Amino acid sequence: MGKLKVLIVDDEYLIRNLLKMRIDWEQQGMQIIGEASNASDALDFVDKHRPDIIFTDIYMPSIDGIEFSTRVLQMYPDIKVVVVTGHDEFEYAHKSIKIGIADFILKPIHASELLRVTEKLKRMIVEERSRDQELEKLKEDLRKNFPYLKEKFLYHWLKGALSKEEIHEKAEYFQVPLGLGIGAFQIAVIEVSSVSAKQTEEQLILLRMECRNQVEAFYGGNAGVIILTDTRDQIVIVSRNEDANLIAECESLTESLTRTNKCVVSIGIGRKYEDIEKVCLGYQEACRALNYQAFVGVNQVICFEDIVERGEQQYRSNPGLLQQLQFYISVGSSERASQALGDIFNVPFSSVSEFRMAAMDVITACQRAAIEQQIEDENYVFNKESLISILTADHLPELIRTLESYILHVSRAIGSRRQTKEGNLISQVKEYLENNLSNPEVGLASTAATFFVSSGHLGRLMKKETGQTFVEYLTNIRMKRAETLLKQTNLKGYEIGVQVGITDPHYFSILFKKNTGRSLNEYRNNR
Repeated sequence: MGKLKVLIVDDEYLIRNLLKMRIDWEQQGMQIIGEASNASDALDFVDKHRPDIIFTDIYMPSIDGIEFSTRVLQMYPDIKVVVVTGHDEFEYAHKSIKIGIADFILKPIHASELLRVTEKLKRMIVEERSRDQELEKLKEDLRKNFPYLKEKFLYHWLKGALSKEEIHEKAEYFQVPLGLGIGAFQIAVIEVSSVSAKQTEEQLILLRMECRNQVEAFYGGNAGVIILTDTRDQIVIVSRNEDANLIAECESLTESLTRTNKCVVSIGIGRKYEDIEKVCLGYQEACRALNYQAFVGVNQVICFEDIVERGEQQYRSNPGLLQQLQFYISVGSSERASQALGDIFNVPFSSVSEFRMAAMDVITACQRAAIEQQIEDENYVFNKESLISILTADHLPELIRTLESYILHVSRAIGSRRQTKEGNLISQVKEYLENNLSNPEVGLASTAATFFVSSGHLGRLMKKETGQTFVEYLTNIRMKRAETLLKQTNLKGYEIGVQVGITDPHYFSILFKKNTGRSLNEYRNNR
């Protein structure tokens, strides 16, 4: 702080000179910059030079010291005015304290008294200027933090922490146009996240800042729209445009944000509210709707009204559907298994934990089918990482896609194993029949019993693998053996029949002619 500027006002030259000579003003950190013999000249001087301290006499021509002090303090309340007065004038001068006089000096003027007053004034000015500087600093801080404080107010409003009077008072201070627009308030909450799990926190913050800038640019300073960021770094849109379609706007925003940024976007929208105090309900509904991204997937606009209409109920396992799923997987029917999966998940889940419970039921059905078909050695079926990826899925569409892939793999693995197993069984049956052709007791039932399968199952497998029924296949290989014996031996017809397991000669002759188109004798004679 530089030297304090002092002005002396008195119509007597000797008094002015006495004041100048009584103390060392320089030592006091002060400088007398002027003197005046009357109040009029002094007022002009004050306007031009703005002194810090004025010493003034009470009785002066035209305008007395009290009137002069009143005018000065009205225009410049920070100037310190000291009244110089005699004992007989003191009572009159004392009245000036009401107008803000800093102090008094009694005549005759003593150096000690003058030093006391100047020391006091200097302290007062230093303290006041320090306070002023601190106040200016606080004001500057306020200017810098104004946007933050404004958003803090808006967030408290949306959280329902303010009364109607507080909302209007703070809105006026922060110049928030809550009164503009004639429509009801409607809230949209935008959640932005990165498509990359490797993105740093700083990159995520910058991404969200860029998305907010795009949202603000989208609305282009529309007075009926307020945009802020809440404590969860979600972008909040408060709309009060009667003709606006917030759902359509948010769908356009979703398309724009995901196209220009490497991000995923989910937007929840609450219902409309007229009452300024009930806007907090719209914000709660928008946040709740946003939570339903787990059921509809990302890059979607979710309306709370749709959730209410959909309703909520607690998930319950459906044993019938799960048994169907297990059966379809067991027989390798991936298409029907996918349909059963769709039926299992065609319920209105109320939480992420519920659709994860449903996923556990599906995984259990898959593993039971795998164990039943003896493919426990398949890595993927019991792979820890695969199961974790299913049970930690955050979005229902993603979970269903993953489960479909899982079911398809298990079904194919079972189908492949069954096909291999069935192929091996038929090969063994064919070998068994070749080795036991002479046994007339060999038939479908006895062969099925030999291989511990049902007659129906073996019959279906034979038809599938050979294109013939079991009886057709057995008869065919018996007739081929008979042809070979006719060509290579001189055995009689009934003897050949016994060799191929048909002990009735007449029946053997009929079968042979039916299969070859010739009788036994014709075949042997024409060989």
